[in-house]
Amino acid sequence: MSKKNARILLFFVFAARGTSFLFSKRLLADLAPFSILAVRFLLSFLVLSLVFSKKILRLSRDSLRGGLILGILYTLVMTLEMYGLRLIDSGVSSLIENMAIVLVPLFTAALIRKWPEKRTMLCAFLAVAGVGFLSLTQSESPNGALGIFLVIMAAVCYAVCIMATARVSREGDPLTIGILQLGTMGVLSLAASLLTTGHVTFPQTGSQWLFMLLLVLLCSSFGFAFQPLGQKYLPAEEAAVMTVINPLTASILGIFAAGENITLLKIIGYILILLALYLYNARKRNAEKDDEH
Repeated sequence: MSKKNARILLFFVFAARGTSFLFSKRLLADLAPFSILAVRFLLSFLVLSLVFSKKILRLSRDSLRGGLILGILYTLVMTLEMYGLRLIDSGVSSLIENMAIVLVPLFTAALIRKWPEKRTMLCAFLAVAGVGFLSLTQSESPNGALGIFLVIMAAVCYAVCIMATARVSREGDPLTIGILQLGTMGVLSLAASLLTTGHVTFPQTGSQWLFMLLLVLLCSSFGFAFQPLGQKYLPAEEAAVMTVINPLTASILGIFAAGENITLLKIIGYILILLALYLYNARKRNAEKDDEH
Protein backbone atom coordinates (compact mmCIF):
# COMPACT_ATOMS: atom_id res chain seq x y z
CA MET A 1 0.00 0.00 0.00
CA SER A 2 1.31 3.48 -0.85
CA LYS A 3 1.61 6.21 1.77
CA LYS A 4 -1.14 8.17 0.01
CA ASN A 5 -3.58 5.26 0.25
CA ALA A 6 -2.55 4.65 3.85
CA ARG A 7 -3.38 8.28 4.66
CA ILE A 8 -6.78 7.97 2.94
CA LEU A 9 -7.53 4.79 4.88
CA LEU A 10 -6.57 6.37 8.21
CA PHE A 11 -8.69 9.44 7.39
CA PHE A 12 -11.82 7.30 7.18
CA VAL A 13 -10.69 5.14 10.12
CA PHE A 14 -10.36 8.12 12.46
CA ALA A 15 -13.60 9.69 11.17
CA ALA A 16 -15.41 6.42 11.92
CA ARG A 17 -13.81 6.28 15.34
CA GLY A 18 -14.96 9.84 16.03
CA THR A 19 -18.61 8.83 15.71
CA SER A 20 -18.20 6.32 18.54
CA PHE A 21 -18.28 9.03 21.22
CA LEU A 22 -21.85 10.00 20.30
CA PHE A 23 -23.13 6.42 19.99
CA SER A 24 -21.45 5.37 23.25
CA LYS A 25 -22.82 8.43 25.07
CA ARG A 26 -26.35 7.47 24.00
CA LEU A 27 -25.92 3.85 25.15
CA LEU A 28 -24.39 4.86 28.49
CA ALA A 29 -27.75 6.31 29.48
CA ASP A 30 -29.13 2.75 29.81
CA LEU A 31 -26.23 0.28 29.79
CA ALA A 32 -23.12 -0.24 31.95
CA PRO A 33 -19.76 0.65 30.33
CA PHE A 34 -18.31 -2.87 30.39
CA SER A 35 -21.53 -4.36 28.98
CA ILE A 36 -21.31 -1.97 26.02
CA LEU A 37 -17.65 -2.77 25.46
CA ALA A 38 -18.13 -6.54 25.76
CA VAL A 39 -21.04 -6.72 23.31
CA ARG A 40 -19.44 -4.24 20.93
CA PHE A 41 -16.05 -5.88 20.62
CA LEU A 42 -17.14 -9.52 20.74
CA LEU A 43 -19.65 -8.92 17.93
CA SER A 44 -17.00 -7.03 15.94
CA PHE A 45 -14.55 -9.90 16.42
CA LEU A 46 -17.19 -12.40 15.28
CA VAL A 47 -18.03 -10.38 12.15
CA LEU A 48 -14.41 -9.91 11.10
CA SER A 49 -13.45 -13.50 11.94
CA LEU A 50 -16.16 -14.75 9.57
CA VAL A 51 -15.17 -12.34 6.80
CA PHE A 52 -11.43 -12.96 7.14
CA SER A 53 -11.50 -16.56 8.39
CA LYS A 54 -8.51 -17.60 6.24
CA LYS A 55 -6.31 -14.97 7.86
CA ILE A 56 -7.34 -16.07 11.34
CA LEU A 57 -6.58 -19.72 10.56
CA ARG A 58 -3.12 -18.75 9.28
CA LEU A 59 -2.23 -16.39 12.10
CA SER A 60 1.42 -16.19 13.10
CA ARG A 61 2.95 -15.94 16.55
CA ASP A 62 3.84 -12.28 15.89
CA SER A 63 0.25 -11.48 14.91
CA LEU A 64 -1.10 -13.24 17.99
CA ARG A 65 1.32 -11.41 20.27
CA GLY A 66 0.56 -8.07 18.62
CA GLY A 67 -3.20 -8.57 18.91
CA LEU A 68 -2.93 -9.46 22.60
CA ILE A 69 -0.69 -6.49 23.39
CA LEU A 70 -2.91 -3.96 21.59
CA GLY A 71 -6.06 -5.57 22.99
CA ILE A 72 -4.85 -5.14 26.56
CA LEU A 73 -3.69 -1.56 25.98
CA TYR A 74 -6.84 -0.47 24.16
CA THR A 75 -9.08 -2.08 26.80
CA LEU A 76 -7.48 0.28 29.30
CA VAL A 77 -8.04 3.24 26.95
CA MET A 78 -11.68 2.35 26.34
CA THR A 79 -12.36 1.77 30.04
CA LEU A 80 -11.04 5.22 30.94
CA GLU A 81 -12.86 6.75 27.97
CA MET A 82 -16.24 5.20 28.79
CA TYR A 83 -16.19 6.10 32.48
CA GLY A 84 -15.03 9.62 31.63
CA LEU A 85 -17.63 9.94 28.88
CA ARG A 86 -20.41 9.32 31.41
CA LEU A 87 -19.40 12.52 33.21
CA ILE A 88 -18.53 15.04 30.45
CA ASP A 89 -19.63 16.04 26.93
CA SER A 90 -18.68 13.74 24.06
CA GLY A 91 -16.98 16.51 22.04
CA VAL A 92 -14.88 17.60 25.03
CA SER A 93 -13.97 14.00 25.80
CA SER A 94 -12.80 13.36 22.25
CA LEU A 95 -10.69 16.52 22.03
CA ILE A 96 -8.91 15.84 25.32
CA GLU A 97 -8.27 12.18 24.50
CA ASN A 98 -6.73 13.13 21.19
CA MET A 99 -4.03 15.15 22.91
CA ALA A 100 -2.18 11.95 22.04
CA ILE A 101 -1.03 13.85 18.95
CA VAL A 102 1.40 15.91 21.06
CA LEU A 103 2.06 13.23 23.66
CA VAL A 104 3.51 10.79 21.10
CA PRO A 105 6.49 13.02 20.14
CA LEU A 106 7.07 13.85 23.81
CA PHE A 107 7.14 10.18 24.75
CA THR A 108 9.35 9.42 21.74
CA ALA A 109 11.79 12.13 22.79
CA ALA A 110 11.86 10.72 26.32
CA LEU A 111 12.61 7.22 25.02
CA ILE A 112 15.55 8.37 22.93
CA ARG A 113 16.66 10.80 25.68
CA LYS A 114 16.46 13.82 23.43
CA TRP A 115 14.90 17.15 24.35
CA PRO A 116 11.71 17.76 22.28
CA GLU A 117 11.75 20.46 19.60
CA LYS A 118 10.57 23.92 20.61
CA ARG A 119 7.53 23.71 18.34
CA THR A 120 6.55 20.40 19.88
CA MET A 121 6.77 21.96 23.34
CA LEU A 122 4.66 24.91 22.15
CA CYS A 123 2.02 22.54 20.77
CA ALA A 124 1.98 20.65 24.05
CA PHE A 125 1.55 23.91 26.00
CA LEU A 126 -1.33 25.04 23.75
CA ALA A 127 -3.02 21.64 24.05
CA VAL A 128 -2.75 21.66 27.86
CA ALA A 129 -4.09 25.22 27.97
CA GLY A 130 -6.98 24.15 25.76
CA VAL A 131 -7.75 21.26 28.12
CA GLY A 132 -7.76 23.76 30.97
CA PHE A 133 -10.46 25.86 29.29
CA LEU A 134 -12.48 22.76 28.41
CA SER A 135 -12.19 21.64 32.03
CA LEU A 136 -13.80 24.92 33.15
CA THR A 137 -16.78 24.20 30.87
CA GLN A 138 -17.41 20.96 32.75
CA SER A 139 -17.02 22.43 36.26
CA GLU A 140 -20.78 22.66 36.78
CA SER A 141 -21.31 19.01 35.84
CA PRO A 142 -21.44 16.51 38.73
CA ASN A 143 -18.02 14.84 38.94
CA GLY A 144 -16.90 16.84 35.91
CA ALA A 145 -13.35 17.11 37.27
CA LEU A 146 -13.17 13.33 37.64
CA GLY A 147 -14.41 12.92 34.07
CA ILE A 148 -11.69 15.27 32.80
CA PHE A 149 -9.03 13.36 34.74
CA LEU A 150 -10.19 9.99 33.40
CA VAL A 151 -10.12 11.22 29.80
CA ILE A 152 -6.67 12.78 30.28
CA MET A 153 -5.43 9.38 31.46
CA ALA A 154 -7.12 7.85 28.40
CA ALA A 155 -5.11 10.28 26.25
CA VAL A 156 -1.85 9.17 27.89
CA CYS A 157 -2.71 5.51 27.31
CA TYR A 158 -3.86 6.26 23.75
CA ALA A 159 -0.46 7.78 22.95
CA VAL A 160 1.18 4.58 24.16
CA CYS A 161 -1.24 2.59 21.97
CA ILE A 162 -0.31 4.58 18.86
CA MET A 163 3.37 3.92 19.46
CA ALA A 164 2.76 0.24 20.19
CA THR A 165 0.59 -0.13 17.07
CA ALA A 166 3.38 1.30 14.89
CA ARG A 167 5.74 -1.36 16.20
CA VAL A 168 3.60 -4.51 16.25
CA SER A 169 1.98 -3.78 12.86
CA ARG A 170 5.39 -4.19 11.26
CA GLU A 171 6.05 -7.54 12.95
CA GLY A 172 2.85 -9.38 11.98
CA ASP A 173 -0.11 -9.15 9.60
CA PRO A 174 -1.79 -5.83 10.52
CA LEU A 175 -5.36 -6.88 9.69
CA THR A 176 -5.05 -10.10 11.70
CA ILE A 177 -3.59 -8.10 14.58
CA GLY A 178 -6.56 -5.71 14.42
CA ILE A 179 -9.07 -8.57 14.52
CA LEU A 180 -7.34 -10.32 17.43
CA GLN A 181 -7.13 -6.98 19.21
CA LEU A 182 -10.93 -6.70 19.09
CA GLY A 183 -11.34 -10.25 20.39
CA THR A 184 -9.00 -9.54 23.29
CA MET A 185 -10.87 -6.35 24.14
CA GLY A 186 -14.18 -8.21 24.04
CA VAL A 187 -13.00 -11.01 26.33
CA LEU A 188 -11.40 -8.63 28.84
CA SER A 189 -14.52 -6.41 28.87
CA LEU A 190 -16.73 -9.47 29.36
CA ALA A 191 -14.61 -10.59 32.31
CA ALA A 192 -14.69 -7.08 33.79
CA SER A 193 -18.48 -6.90 33.39
CA LEU A 194 -18.98 -10.25 35.15
CA LEU A 195 -16.62 -9.24 37.96
CA THR A 196 -18.18 -5.80 38.54
CA THR A 197 -21.90 -6.46 37.97
CA GLY A 198 -22.19 -10.27 37.75
CA HIS A 199 -23.85 -10.14 34.33
CA VAL A 200 -23.83 -8.56 30.86
CA THR A 201 -26.74 -6.33 29.81
CA PHE A 202 -27.72 -6.37 26.13
CA PRO A 203 -29.50 -3.56 24.26
CA GLN A 204 -33.28 -3.81 24.64
CA THR A 205 -34.81 -1.27 22.25
CA GLY A 206 -34.49 -0.74 18.53
CA SER A 207 -32.59 2.54 18.97
CA GLN A 208 -30.16 0.91 21.40
CA TRP A 209 -29.46 -1.90 18.94
CA LEU A 210 -29.02 0.65 16.14
CA PHE A 211 -26.36 2.53 18.12
CA MET A 212 -24.71 -0.77 19.08
CA LEU A 213 -24.61 -2.02 15.49
CA LEU A 214 -23.11 1.29 14.35
CA LEU A 215 -20.44 0.86 17.01
CA VAL A 216 -19.85 -2.74 15.93
CA LEU A 217 -19.72 -2.27 12.16
CA LEU A 218 -18.56 1.31 11.65
CA CYS A 219 -16.47 2.19 14.68
CA SER A 220 -14.99 -1.21 15.61
CA SER A 221 -15.04 -3.59 12.63
CA PHE A 222 -13.75 -0.81 10.41
CA GLY A 223 -12.33 1.83 12.77
CA PHE A 224 -10.26 -0.37 15.06
CA ALA A 225 -9.38 -3.31 12.83
CA PHE A 226 -8.02 -1.31 9.91
CA GLN A 227 -5.91 1.17 11.90
CA PRO A 228 -2.92 -1.22 12.12
CA LEU A 229 -3.13 -1.73 8.34
CA GLY A 230 -2.88 2.01 7.68
CA GLN A 231 -0.22 2.58 10.31
CA LYS A 232 2.01 -0.12 8.84
CA TYR A 233 2.99 2.28 6.06
CA LEU A 234 3.23 5.51 8.08
CA PRO A 235 5.36 6.74 11.01
CA ALA A 236 3.69 6.77 14.43
CA GLU A 237 3.94 10.57 14.65
CA GLU A 238 2.17 11.03 11.30
CA ALA A 239 -0.63 8.70 12.43
CA ALA A 240 -0.90 10.76 15.61
CA VAL A 241 -1.30 13.93 13.53
CA MET A 242 -4.23 12.40 11.66
CA THR A 243 -6.10 11.70 14.90
CA VAL A 244 -7.32 15.33 14.68
CA ILE A 245 -10.05 13.94 12.41
CA ASN A 246 -11.41 11.99 15.37
CA PRO A 247 -12.20 14.92 17.72
CA LEU A 248 -13.43 17.11 14.86
CA THR A 249 -15.98 14.45 13.92
CA ALA A 250 -17.00 13.91 17.55
CA SER A 251 -17.28 17.63 18.28
CA ILE A 252 -19.44 18.34 15.23
CA LEU A 253 -21.74 15.42 16.04
CA GLY A 254 -21.88 16.44 19.72
CA ILE A 255 -23.04 19.95 18.87
CA PHE A 256 -25.42 19.25 15.98
CA ALA A 257 -26.67 15.73 16.79
CA ALA A 258 -26.53 15.60 20.59
CA GLY A 259 -27.33 19.27 21.23
CA GLU A 260 -24.28 19.86 23.45
CA ASN A 261 -23.88 23.50 24.49
CA ILE A 262 -21.26 25.64 22.80
CA THR A 263 -19.86 28.31 25.16
CA LEU A 264 -17.10 30.91 24.93
CA LEU A 265 -14.79 28.84 27.16
CA LYS A 266 -15.42 25.77 25.04
CA ILE A 267 -14.70 27.71 21.85
CA ILE A 268 -11.39 28.96 23.32
CA GLY A 269 -10.49 25.41 24.36
CA TYR A 270 -11.35 24.06 20.91
CA ILE A 271 -9.27 26.78 19.20
CA LEU A 272 -6.21 26.20 21.39
CA ILE A 273 -6.23 22.42 20.89
CA LEU A 274 -6.91 22.65 17.16
CA LEU A 275 -4.17 25.29 16.86
CA ALA A 276 -1.76 22.89 18.58
CA LEU A 277 -2.74 20.17 16.14
CA TYR A 278 -2.38 22.51 13.15
CA LEU A 279 1.06 23.76 14.19
CA TYR A 280 2.30 20.25 14.74
CA ASN A 281 0.87 19.17 11.38
CA ALA A 282 2.59 22.14 9.69
CA ARG A 283 5.90 21.04 11.22
CA LYS A 284 5.46 17.59 9.73
CA ARG A 285 4.67 19.01 6.28
CA ASN A 286 7.71 21.28 6.35
CA ALA A 287 9.94 18.40 7.41
CA GLU A 288 8.65 16.26 4.53
CA LYS A 289 9.34 19.09 2.04
CA ASP A 290 12.90 19.45 3.38
CA ASP A 291 13.43 15.70 2.95
CA GLU A 292 12.25 15.89 -0.66
CA HIS A 293 14.78 18.65 -1.42
